Parts: sequence; structure tokens; C-alpha cells
Amino acid sequence: MDKVENFALTSVDLSNCDREPIHIPGKIQSHGCLLVLQEPELIILQASCNTKLFLGREVEAVVGKTLSQVFTPIAFQKISQSLKSHDLKYSNPIDIELTHNNTPQQLTAIVHRHDHVLILELEPHIPTQTHRAYGIYAQIQSSLPAIENKNSFEESAQFLAQEIRQLTEYDRVMIYRFETDGSGIVVAEDKKPELEPFLGLHYPASDIPKQARQLYSKNWVRIIVNVNDNPVAIYPLHNPITQKHIDLSYATLRSVSPIHIEYLQNMGVSASLCISLINDQKLWGLIVCHHYSPKFVSYELRQACELLGQFMSVELFRQYQKNWEAYQIKVKKIQQLFRQELSVHESDLINRIRTMIDSSGQHLLELVNAQGVVIGLQGELTEFGETLPQPDLDDLLSWLRSYYPQEIFYTDRLAEIYPPAQNYINKAAGLLAISIYLDQATYQIVWFRSEIIQTVTWGGNPNKAVVIDDHNQMRLSPRQSFEAWKETVSGHALGWNELEINAAMELRNTLMLAVLHFSHFALEEVAKRAEMANRAKSEFLANMSHEIRTPMNAILGFCDLLKGLVEDDKQQSYLDAIAAGGRALISLIDDILDLSKIEAGKLELEYHHVYLPILLQEIQQIFLPTAMAKGLSLQINFEPNVPKIIAFDEVRLRQILFNIVGNAIKFTEDGSVTISVRAQNCDDDSRITLEIMVADTGIGINPDQHQQIFEAFVQSEGQSNRRYGGTGLGLAITRRLTHLLGGTLTLDSQLGLGSVFTFTFPDVQITQSHQLINLQPAIYLSDLIPSTILVVDDVESNRKLIAGYFDTTEHLLLEAKDGYQAIAMVETHHPDVILMDLRMPDLDGIATSQLIKQNPHTANIPIVMLTASVVAKDFELSQNLCQGYLRKPVNREQLAAVLSDILARKIDIQPPNIPQQLTEKTAINITKLPLNQLLELKEILRKEEEKGWPELRDRMTQRELRSFLRRLQKLAKNYPWKPLQDYVTILDQQFADFDWDNLPDTINNFPTLRRSLQQLDSP
Repeated sequence: MDKVENFALTSVDLSNCDREPIHIPGKIQSHGCLLVLQEPELIILQASCNTKLFLGREVEAVVGKTLSQVFTPIAFQKISQSLKSHDLKYSNPIDIELTHNNTPQQLTAIVHRHDHVLILELEPHIPTQTHRAYGIYAQIQSSLPAIENKNSFEESAQFLAQEIRQLTEYDRVMIYRFETDGSGIVVAEDKKPELEPFLGLHYPASDIPKQARQLYSKNWVRIIVNVNDNPVAIYPLHNPITQKHIDLSYATLRSVSPIHIEYLQNMGVSASLCISLINDQKLWGLIVCHHYSPKFVSYELRQACELLGQFMSVELFRQYQKNWEAYQIKVKKIQQLFRQELSVHESDLINRIRTMIDSSGQHLLELVNAQGVVIGLQGELTEFGETLPQPDLDDLLSWLRSYYPQEIFYTDRLAEIYPPAQNYINKAAGLLAISIYLDQATYQIVWFRSEIIQTVTWGGNPNKAVVIDDHNQMRLSPRQSFEAWKETVSGHALGWNELEINAAMELRNTLMLAVLHFSHFALEEVAKRAEMANRAKSEFLANMSHEIRTPMNAILGFCDLLKGLVEDDKQQSYLDAIAAGGRALISLIDDILDLSKIEAGKLELEYHHVYLPILLQEIQQIFLPTAMAKGLSLQINFEPNVPKIIAFDEVRLRQILFNIVGNAIKFTEDGSVTISVRAQNCDDDSRITLEIMVADTGIGINPDQHQQIFEAFVQSEGQSNRRYGGTGLGLAITRRLTHLLGGTLTLDSQLGLGSVFTFTFPDVQITQSHQLINLQPAIYLSDLIPSTILVVDDVESNRKLIAGYFDTTEHLLLEAKDGYQAIAMVETHHPDVILMDLRMPDLDGIATSQLIKQNPHTANIPIVMLTASVVAKDFELSQNLCQGYLRKPVNREQLAAVLSDILARKIDIQPPNIPQQLTEKTAINITKLPLNQLLELKEILRKEEEKGWPELRDRMTQRELRSFLRRLQKLAKNYPWKPLQDYVTILDQQFADFDWDNLPDTINNFPTLRRSLQQLDSP
């Protein structure tokens, strides 16, 4: 026997009611039968245990059968036909006839799909109600205009209650409205005269818990035929396929919660019908019908009531719009005041609003029915009406900004969440605040409502009793009495309704415009100054880059040419130092430009197909000589699941790896540097998460400096640029580039224990395209057919540098020192290609190229633009004029690469293994040297092969290789024999590229040169 205790509600958690799984009761009401079917075969997976009454078979004999085996052919055909409808709602109801004990039985079938099954419900067919329902639609047609034409929503609600009761003949019909806290109030009622009235009574939120309200939002109509009837179980309890309870959210026959049954029994109600009222996709309320004896209403009649409920929902929206339009008039008045006052002196917002409040503050109060208002603008407060003392206001606004920083906040019981408000509850029991946060500035309007001590009449004590059950567990029990129960409520203000809240939001939008208008001039000035500073910085960097690149082009170029002419090791080291310094300066300029572009948001990414193994191999080849010179191991770990080709910005990925791998080798004295590549989330065939780690055993980084080292011009402890060099920009650019590419960069390092830099790039696209992968050997200037090339540059050293690159080739070079001379030479000599400097005095490269292209006799001559400019506009202007574009400093390899797209290659061009193909015949045929010089050359090659070559072949040190190359370069100049020249060109290129995969083979093939001259006789 349960024992009832009159506890306070706080003794038991009300959320227990909300967690009751009322959508999966496992039972149905006994007046109908339910079948759960698997489509398309319509196999009966589950059924209610009362199938004997409806189908003439026990439930065990029904489950597992198909519907065609259980229904008559005609009934089955009707059901099957209805399932073809796009929306099953339009197929319902389906009148069928089944035979039970040789007696025909008229039934109404209702079907719906949910949770991957078809649910078929059978109800008694009552012809009198069905015929009456069809006539009801005519009655509804007259009811709808009457509802619409009422003077107020209250009148419409009362009329609706009367119409529903007349249609359904229930004993009582109520219109029930939900409040913001989930409780409800009866706003209209029609009943039998002898019944006590419920009009105006409040009911707590626990009477219709949260999950019940959710079901009312899904299913417009809910009927309970007999509260005192025993529910019928579903067999089996779980779906045999999913092993889950059947979800009956949309089922008409769904059983009733035991707590709700007890609730209705305590009220004396035997049957009920509820129709949802939904406004703006939210459950506004219910049409609740009570009957004090069992009552069944046909599906057709329920649908007629649903139609009235839907129309009333539309009427709710119409009435809301009507009230909102009235509020809009108030809002527009306030908006107009704001605009008028603020349009005069934009720079004095605070004083203008203070003036407006003094003259029109009452309008601001009436907007939301408040007693006081405060406007806070950047710490300045303007008040009107009943407000608080200054210290209390400051504390309250600070609390609002800290705990409720949203655009709008409102409460009708401020003291419950902000205890200090208890001290001034007579002025600020309720609060409505709108806020605008722009950078460091805060703008707020706060309305106050005073306390209203009110008497609320409940339908019985709203605090549920607590029942101690047989297991000594506490549970909430519906109240026994529903007699009017009055409660005095204090500490509350009148609640803020939706219209008032929306009006406040409208005003916030107006204030936002005012604030933005106010700050327009200040922001405009700041923007102008920032733009001017940014433009000045960009122009300075561009000019600085141009002025440095122009002489650096000559410095690096002539260093390259001198390497083939200087034999002394000491002099060679001087050249190396000059070249290294020049490259470092160019690198610094590039880093500064990149950093500037990233900070300005102007660095554009270019995604192409990237072949990862080749990219990593190139990185390894570039840094391997430096690593080997320090005795370090440089390894690559490329996991098998990593795709070979991805879509990425190869230039920026290469830049990132250059910075990190270069740093790793620079700051590691012994041990190793390892590049590891792996892929995550490989289940997707098109995208992966790419992870690249660079680990070293170097000096490490103190954890305190892990963030600091990513700042510009900063190096960590122990990484002195005096010892190691560097600008301090590499890591700053690396992190910014990583973020720009959508990735993250993490660092794991301890001082003295090495470092691990991890780059993670999510959502990297995999591609199988090989279009842009160039696996061909490098092209050299001597590989191109002899051509006439015009070099146009106002700087003599630049012209001489280009001439030096072509010195050992068969090309004819012409030189022009300005645009006018270039045009004349083009018309006279008609060169095969023009190498055009972009910036020249008087007539620059763009203007010169335009004149050349405008002449029909010279328009087809290809132009390659050479420039030290880094301005994007220069590139864009020259795109339509030139067939190639090179940025200074320009080296031989870059020049050969761009010219190879314009000039044809020699027919007899050989791959990099030319020395392996040499024969005596080719040696005689391709040389023009006198015989005595060939014999001299053969003897020199023999001595080189006997003395210098064996040691180089066995040891392969950089110093010996450089010395060997210089001797051969000098020899090729003194004895211009084509096989020797080709061999020297290949060896020089491989050494410059650190191509250690091919260098040993090239060195081993050196004796082939001498053997090809063996057939020559002495004079």
C-alpha cells in the first residue's frame, strides 16, 4: 500500500517526470488493434495481444505472417492500394471488412510510417459518427468566418470551445494556454451547467511534462477512450529486427502514462480528447475535451476537430500579427526619435540620447510597459523613470555584462538569480536588457519593472504529493484534489511577453544603427590612416625589393659565371660567401614581403597537383650535403597509406618545409633530422588529414619560449643569429602559412633534447591526376636550337650577365639598352625571342612590348619579361604581352626552363647520361677541333683519369668534386669539344642541385671521354 506524504516539491526531482518514456509504452488502448509491418512484403513483426477480437487469431499465430495471410483479399487490396500514396495521411481512414466467427466486422484502418516500419491501426467503425462527420464540414464552414470576425482573441477562443463541444458532445471543452515556464491557464471554457468551472485556473508545468508537450507538437490529436480500461501489451515487446521498443509517437492507439491515468482519475475524468494549438512552430496551447464516462470519437470527427484547431492556430498568428502591428507603431515612433536626434551631431551620441530621453523617455517606457529605463553608452548612464542608485546600477550592469552578455536578456524574478536585487525589489523585480558589444565599447538599454504581489488560483495544490511505494522508494503522485487553491506570489514582476521582447529587439537594431552611425567617422578616419600606412608600407617594400634585386641579379649571376673561371680554392670560398650573402638578403626580402602580404590578407594560395614523394626527395637532396658535412643523418619516413598525389599549394608547402628542415639542420650538431609523413581519416577516398613531422636531435627550445619563437624577428635561447645566422622571420611565416592553408602547427621540445614540429592539415584532397607532374630531366640553354635572342635592359651589368649565361652556347645575342633601341633592333633583326626588362627609363618594358605587339611584322615574336618588381599589378599588365615572366635574380636554370617553352630543342639532344653514349665515331663527327688539339686533350684527360679521378670516385667529397669540376670547366673552355662541354654542363647542374642519386654515375662515366678519342693517331 502506497503511503502519501505532503512533501514540498523540492523533496523530489521533477525532472523524473520529464524522463518518463511515454512514446514507447509497449502497450495500446484496448478499443483498437495495432500491427507493426515490415515493407515491402508487409510481414507482421509485432502485434497487440488482442488480435483474437479483431482478426480471429491469437497473436502468436499472427506475428511472422504476411498481411495477405491474415486479411481478406479485398481488405488487403485496399490497404495495399492506400500505401501507394505519397502521403499516407491522405489515404486515411481506410474502411475495411474482416470476418470473425463467420460474422463480418466493419473496421477503420489508419496507417503511418515511422522509424523504418509501417504501423497499421484498427478501430471500430461507427457509421452514425462517420455520416455525421461529413455533415460537420458544412457546419465548420460557417464556424471559421465566425471565429475570424470576433473582436478579440478571447472571444474567438470562447466561440471555439463552444463549437468543439457542440461537434463532439464532450462534457467539458477548455482552451488551455501554456506560459513561458511550462505552466498553463484555462483561457476559455464550455461545459455542462452542473460542472464546476475551471476557467482562469492555473496548472503547474508538471501536469503536462516536457516529453508530453513534445508529443503534442508532433501529433495534433490525442484521444483517450476509457481511462479505467486495461491497456493491451504489444507482442513481442521488442522489434525482432532492431531489438528496440516500437516508437508510438504518431500512433492513435498509444497507451496512456500511468501517472496521467491517475491524474485523470483523480479529476473524475473517464475520457479525453486533446487538439494542439501551434503558433510559429511552437506549442501555444491545447483544446482539451473531458468526458465523465467512456467516449469514442471516430477518426473523421477527430479530423474535423483537428481542422478547427489548425484554423485557430492560424487565427493565433493573425491576432499576434495584429497586436504586433500596433506595437510596430510604438517602435517606429522611438526609431524616428533616435534618427532625428542622431542625424544632427553624429560625433556627440551620448548628449543627443540624453536630450532625447529627457523629452521622450515616456515613449521608451510605454514601448515595453516598464516603470524605469537606463541607457548605458560607453560607461555614461542616462536614466528615466523609477531606477536605481548609481552604485547599484554600476554593479548590476557589470553583472549583466559578465554573466548574461547576450543580445537580449529578460527575467520577471531578478532577485532569484541576482540576490542583491532583493534590496530594491520594489523598483527592479523584473528586468529586460538589450546589449551591443563593439570591440571594447558596450551599449545597453535596461528596463525595470516593479514587484507585483499577485494571487494565483491553481487547479488544486500545484505541489505534487510524494508517494512512498512498496519498495520504500519515493515517487511523485498527482494531487488528489482539484479544488481552487490560492497562492500569494511575491518577488515577481509582470512577465515580459513576446511582443514586448520583439519590440525591444527592434529597438536594439535601431540602436545598433545609431552606434554604427556614430562611430562611422571615427572608423573612417582610422581606416584611412590604416590604408595610408599599409599603402606606404607596401610601396616601400616593393621599391626596396626592386632596388635590392636589381644589383643582386648581377652579383649572384656573375658569381655563378666566375665559379667556372676561378681555380683557387680560397677565391672560390670568397665567391661562395658572396653568393651566400646575396641569397640570404634575397631570402630576407622575400620573407618580409610574405609576412606583409599575410598580415594584410593579400597572400593568395594556388592549389595544384603535388607529388609528395618527389617534393620530399627534392627537399632531402637540397639539404643532404649540408647535413652530411655536419655528420647528420637526414631521413624521410613516408607511411604506405599516404596518397602520393594531393591538391595543395606546393610553393607554400615547400616554403614551410624549407624553413623547418633548414632550422633543424642548422641547430643540430649531431644525431639526425627526420621528416615523417602520415595520413589520418583514410576511410574517405577523396580526402585525408595530412600530418608532417620534422624531428631533430638538436639544441631544443625551452617550453617557456614555445610561443615567443613564432613571433617575427625572435629567436629562442641558444639560437643566436650571431652563431647560427637567420632573420628570425622563418617560424613566424611558417606558422602564418600553416594557418592560411587551414592547418595547425604544434611544437614539442625541451632544451637540450631536440624538437618535433608537427603540421596537421585536415580535409586535404586526394587526386590521381599526373598532368602537372614533371619527371623530365632538366633543360639547359645548350639543348635549345641556335636562336637569335635580343636582351633589353637599361643596366649594362644585367645585359652582360645574360650574355655570360649564353657564352658557351651557339645562340646569337643582341643587346638593347632602352625601349627605343629595342624596337629598332626588332624591326631590323627580327629575333626569335626577346628578354625584356620591365622597368626602364622613358619607355618601360610594358610600353615597349605593346609597340612591338602592335606592329604586324613583329607581333608574333615571343617576349619574356625579366623584372625585379614584386608588384602584382606589373605581373597582371604584362600577362597579355609576354610568353614568360621571370623575377630577378635570374639564374641559368630558370632562363633555360622558360625558353624551353618557346624555343625548340635540338633533334639530337641527349638525356643526362650522354657520357655513357659516347663512341669514337661520334667523337670525330661532332668536333671541329684540329687533330693536334684533340690529341692534347686526350693526353690531359688521361692524366686526369690517372691522378685526380680515382680519389674522387672513391671518396666523393664536396671539396674534391668542386675542384674536379673547375678543372674540367677550364678544360672545356680551352678545348671546346662538344662531348666534354656536355659532360661539364651535366656535372655542373647535378652538383648545383646536389643530385647525389646521379652524381656517382656521372663521375664513373668520366673515362668514356678519353676512350672516345683512342682511335686518333699521333701527328
